[in-house]
Amino acid sequence: MQTRINTLFQRLNFTKLSWTIIVFGVVLRVVQYAANRSLSLDEAMLALNIVNRSFAELLQPLSYDQGAPIGFLLIEKFAIQTLGNSEYVLRLFPLFSGIGALLLFYGVAKRSIASKFVPLALVLFAISEPLIYYASEVKQYSSDVAIALLLLWAIADVRSDRLKVSKTILLGVLGAIAIWFSHPAVFILTGIGSTLALFSLVRKDWRAIARLSIAYVPWALSFLALYHVSLGDLAENEGLLGFWSPDFAPFPPTSFSDLKWFVDTFFEVFKFPIGITLSGLAALTFLIGSIYTFLKDKERFSLLSSPIFFTLIASAMGLYPFRGRLLLFLVPFALLFIVTGIWQITKKIEPGSIMVGAILVGLLIFQPLLTATYHLIVPRTHVGGFEIVEDIKPVLSYVQDHKQNDDILYIYRSAEAAFAYYQQRYVFGDDEVVVGVDSKGNWSGYAKDLDTLSVKHRAWIVFSHFQSKGSQAEVDFYLYYLDTLGTQLDSFESIGAAVYLYIFNE
Repeated sequence: MQTRINTLFQRLNFTKLSWTIIVFGVVLRVVQYAANRSLSLDEAMLALNIVNRSFAELLQPLSYDQGAPIGFLLIEKFAIQTLGNSEYVLRLFPLFSGIGALLLFYGVAKRSIASKFVPLALVLFAISEPLIYYASEVKQYSSDVAIALLLLWAIADVRSDRLKVSKTILLGVLGAIAIWFSHPAVFILTGIGSTLALFSLVRKDWRAIARLSIAYVPWALSFLALYHVSLGDLAENEGLLGFWSPDFAPFPPTSFSDLKWFVDTFFEVFKFPIGITLSGLAALTFLIGSIYTFLKDKERFSLLSSPIFFTLIASAMGLYPFRGRLLLFLVPFALLFIVTGIWQITKKIEPGSIMVGAILVGLLIFQPLLTATYHLIVPRTHVGGFEIVEDIKPVLSYVQDHKQNDDILYIYRSAEAAFAYYQQRYVFGDDEVVVGVDSKGNWSGYAKDLDTLSVKHRAWIVFSHFQSKGSQAEVDFYLYYLDTLGTQLDSFESIGAAVYLYIFNE
């Protein structure tokens, strides 16, 4: 059996297999994009900024406590002005970024790991549920991944040419531009920049240090300009800081719960955003791959690990959350360590290393591959339970088809942004819309707001983004109190969204 597996493995054309995996990854992303789900709350809030602002106004702090790279915003604005305002157009750049990331990861993997393990790295990247999902979301996370890989590919190219001046200049220009299109590009540039400088100093290669300065100067100038225009305001946004505060690294750790944060976060990252269900096995292979890389090539280890390190530093300083989708750009770095770990395990265990490798690969990819294949038939409405998603379009379509001329639409506070984006599409006039108050923790505020509806004959109460425990309790109160004011005549529910028609007592 082992001999047959070895023979089959030797006969594989790894280049053809890699391109087959890339095509499969493209199909997964295009199918998800084509599903055209409703904009989520975060997407809608960012989309409203893009749609309602001019190019110049996108340079100012965004509404709804949103933050996005200026380059990303300008591309999105250009897209809707050129192709029209729709979910498909808004998600086009993230889709192209997701497809481009597949190609870039292939190029990076070929330079980083043994050729026979490149297809494994590619399949883990291609079927990663978060990478697939965010390639069709109106947010910058997909382009963050593509830009991270572009920088990683560029630095490998510069190193292979021994810091040739022309390529170092190109790296300087590329890095200076990348900062405007991806916030975490700063961590990647800081990591690779400090690594190259440190190892050049150790080797006393003064010519290399002089050439590196050609890249570092435009990076620094570009960052200072961006901080003045955008990053400074983001760093002082109390709404964003408050929302993400639980996800800043507690450093230095002063309690058991602080230490537990690091352990829990370490294992959680392998599930999301990396997308491997068996996080313990993924963590083991990651550690083995990291140790081997450190012992074999300390400079390459530093190039791959320093972006993670500097992201943690920024998190400890309260500048960047170390959690979930905001870490999507680190997935390629982690996968390269994981696959290196599998490679080393199969090399050390003899005989039967191919069998051991096959078992490891099967354990790591079985669940993600099954999930990815299932979603070719049933596209995702959310990603692995980590994101709250609301499909408000069917709800608004139902109201449009059944409402009467004098009906009022009452919009629950968390449904406001999504409703505002779709309002014109479903032809709801401002005079027939009432936006509910935000009265978290104060039930009487909601009661007073609903009392104003009782003078109306009929009202459609529209809810979305209420899956969290606190929001569900609010919706339950709404329905309880509405039942005291009138009679429920109709209802319609979708994923994460619902509407109820009430006629009020005379």
